[in-house]
Amino acid sequence: MSAALKDVRFSETEERVVPFPLSGQASTIRRCASELENVHGEEALQYWKTECRALAKRLSNLGCSEDAIRSQVMAFQTEVQVEMMRRYSDRLAAEAQDGYTLNS
Repeated sequence: MSAALKDVRFSETEERVVPFPLSGQASTIRRCASELENVHGEEALQYWKTECRALAKRLSNLGCSEDAIRSQVMAFQTEVQVEMMRRYSDRLAAEAQDGYTLNS
């Protein structure tokens, strides 16, 4: 490290990138849930594998450990499942509301 950099007190230790948790990326979660609602069977499985592998690769490129990657992808998978359940529940509630009428 140059003397100039030492003078401005840059760290001599290796810096570490901490990625934003995948489980908190609402737009990505919603996109995946929406896509998974429209595909089924082998197509859904392939879509899901592709998405999870892409997320894992992004984290790996950021320098995350295998354990951190695994944990982040599992949390993301859980959030997508929760979003799918919420969307299904919302549809059921809307259908029930549409079918319910008050008598005057």
